[in-house]
Amino acid sequence: MKPDFQATLREAFEQFVLAQQNKFPAQDVLKIDLHCHDFNSDVPDELIGRILNVPETWLSSEKLIEKLTANGCDTFTITNHNNARSCYALQSKGIDVLTAAEFSCWVPDFEIGIHVLAYGFTPEQEIRLDKLRKNLYQFLEYARAHQIPTIWAHPLYHYAAKKTPPPAFFNKMLLVFERFEVVNGQRDTWQNLLVKEWLEQISPAEIDQYAKEFAIDPLQFCADPYRKSMAGGSDCHTSIFAGMTGTYLYIPDLQQRLQTESRSQLALEAIRNGQTAPFGAYQNTEKMTIAFLDYACQIALNYKDPGLVRLLLHKGTSNDKLIAFLVSNLFCEVQRHKVTTSFIRIFHDSMMGDKPSFLKKLVVKPAYKPIFDEAVNIANKNKENGQQLIDGYYHSILNINQQLYAVLSKRLTKKLKKAGAKESLKDKSLDELIEKLELPSSIRSYIANNEKGKGKNVDVSDFLDGLSFPFFGALFILAAHFTSAKTMFNTRPLLRDFSKRLKRFEHPERVCWLTDTFGDGNGVSVFLKEMLAEIKKNSLPIDLVTCSSTLESEDHLIVLQPVQEFSLPIYGEYAFKIPNFVELHNLFLSGGYDRIICSTEGIMGFFGLYLKHAYSVEASFYMHTDWLMFARKVLNIDGHNLNRVRRMLRSFYKAFDHVFVLNSDQKNWLAGSQMNLNPNKVHQTAHWVNSRFKPAFSNKQKLFGISEEHPVLLYVGRISREKGVLELSSIYKQVKQKYKNIQLVIVGKGPDAEQLKAENPGAVFLDWVGRDQLPEIYSSADLLILPSRFDTFSNVVLEALSCGLPVIAYNTKGPKDIIRDGKDGFLVNNQQEISEKIRTYLGNKKKEAFKRAAVERAATYNSGTIIVGLLKAIGMNDVK
Repeated sequence: MKPDFQATLREAFEQFVLAQQNKFPAQDVLKIDLHCHDFNSDVPDELIGRILNVPETWLSSEKLIEKLTANGCDTFTITNHNNARSCYALQSKGIDVLTAAEFSCWVPDFEIGIHVLAYGFTPEQEIRLDKLRKNLYQFLEYARAHQIPTIWAHPLYHYAAKKTPPPAFFNKMLLVFERFEVVNGQRDTWQNLLVKEWLEQISPAEIDQYAKEFAIDPLQFCADPYRKSMAGGSDCHTSIFAGMTGTYLYIPDLQQRLQTESRSQLALEAIRNGQTAPFGAYQNTEKMTIAFLDYACQIALNYKDPGLVRLLLHKGTSNDKLIAFLVSNLFCEVQRHKVTTSFIRIFHDSMMGDKPSFLKKLVVKPAYKPIFDEAVNIANKNKENGQQLIDGYYHSILNINQQLYAVLSKRLTKKLKKAGAKESLKDKSLDELIEKLELPSSIRSYIANNEKGKGKNVDVSDFLDGLSFPFFGALFILAAHFTSAKTMFNTRPLLRDFSKRLKRFEHPERVCWLTDTFGDGNGVSVFLKEMLAEIKKNSLPIDLVTCSSTLESEDHLIVLQPVQEFSLPIYGEYAFKIPNFVELHNLFLSGGYDRIICSTEGIMGFFGLYLKHAYSVEASFYMHTDWLMFARKVLNIDGHNLNRVRRMLRSFYKAFDHVFVLNSDQKNWLAGSQMNLNPNKVHQTAHWVNSRFKPAFSNKQKLFGISEEHPVLLYVGRISREKGVLELSSIYKQVKQKYKNIQLVIVGKGPDAEQLKAENPGAVFLDWVGRDQLPEIYSSADLLILPSRFDTFSNVVLEALSCGLPVIAYNTKGPKDIIRDGKDGFLVNNQQEISEKIRTYLGNKKKEAFKRAAVERAATYNSGTIIVGLLKAIGMNDVK
């Protein structure tokens, strides 16, 4: 049974918060959320937000205080970014609020940005702190001198530019901080527990060691450098979860002192004295997903186009500006659709506890009524507290997502049929379709009214009518999940290293292997089934995940039901299956995975890249098919469009951390000038065959209806022209001139089967046969012919060799790396050479030596060695 990492975290966290809850007498504690925001957090730390000129929230101070009170807080503060304007405004109205702010500080010697919470300062001191925050040490020295207590917010969520802070950074921060935010309501439990564990493991001797190492007097920044106090805060920007995470502040004789002193004064005293105990609840990503979904709704309702000039001139990389441009256009497009914006307002109001009126339901279309009902459920849940509210909100969001998928799928299918889109695709050449993927670089191309092309294309506005709301709704929900995971696990490499240093809460090494195909009869499916068998046999930490309406889940195989299936004219034999992306997103977290392998360049391959960036994990691609050759040989793409296909493939493969190939030609091509992948990230691997493939007694009479004296040329595989099968007719005729009794046997099916049968009326065609029958067929043949230049590995070569059957193949790709020319088979360069080698071999008296050599060669492809090599390449060195 696989370890449940999340369950381990939950148990440890609940034990911790229970101990903190009992740390002080209940009658002597104040309850405060030491980290929360309102509308005055108007300049986001995230660059994309600054480019788009959107605040972190539109929440009013009054609404925030109202929610904090509802969630049990009796003392208040607001920690906006780099300002205390909200605190001063409330104080001017006579509301007792502890002055505070969350300052973005720069650590100059490590070039890392961190967030520091500061409390109890005056407006004049705030001005000084704001100037000093460019140097953390000066900031903290000033705070220490003026008795302004500081807390390091979310210590394991850093703002280093593309690097992980070294251990020395954290060692030094232990010297300069005495208060730490251990429970942050917007970070996952793993991160919070690691901070807690880190502080608990620190000894006075280590503090002295670090003081000597950095030449720092321990009292320079801390009143008591050996005592590290823990605090908590919701870090909430939407008010939904404000006050659910926070800090108990211990004040001896609290009730008596409240008669003469304010709560804010007493809170400041407790923070200074380190008399704090954090509270909160276990979480992974649900709270953050809800928060980001509400934030997206707020942006959609309040967004104003920042202008292209701002986007272009703002600091940031080209990639940052491209993302900002796309996001800006998304929100502008959403605002154009009345139904979409109407529902977004309903969702936001419902999450704030405002139930939509019954009159609104009367005008809602029947297809959307279940969605409307879930919005009502959300509003009803607003009065609940803690985990019940979170579970209720999130359950409704998942139901809404499911309803949106259903509406989108139904309408999209209907639209495609109505518009005749599939037929129009068939009428167009693939070259034309690929050309349409290229966007013009001329501005006039977008603003000119191109009358010449008018009427030739599908009316996009008409096609999208009715799809906008379910599409944007589902997109918002998925984007909220992505942003939530990205925010929580952005520092995963740091969390992984930290847990190893502490020897606590180490994340298990576990692979999520994604594939679009598993139950099909193609080579990828055959390999993955063999891989699944090895995973089960050796209890490997790998799960295969696919999407199918016909397969069922089993041990180490997870099957997701598709929400939509479709096929394309250019690849009509295969049905593309779209999973519920949110379901797959959540599966990755609940499954405890920490890395990804993808086997197909389809929907699962692209979603693998989504998961890579969402959860900050490594993703590897296992390359089974040479799609560039497929495009050229099968789809007849050439010239500029072939280069476009190559560039698209290059972008796709480059997005992965590792690429596994099955032959040396592919490895050299990917690492060469055309594809330009890092050679160190391209690994050659191999397949193996099931142990059933071994020599058996020949039985030509039973299998082929001929006597044992008749030599048999065998072909096994898909009967399609890219496999070179149309060459078989010519080869067979040439060999038959010398060996009159030779028999051609073809096992397989495909689009060119009828043509091949017509050209070879004397050949034996067996169609597809069960894999259990193949060893006997291989053992009853004399030679396997592989006329394909397309195979990246060619399982049939290895299957044949395993059964003692020599192989003739072209000197390219997979066969070139497997076959030893003249020893267990032959490698040739053209069709004429195939015929010559067949005649030479059939006249050779040393056939038994070839057969023995074939079996020996196949035995070198050992599953254990291959799998261990693959897992080591992706960093799993402990697997044996």
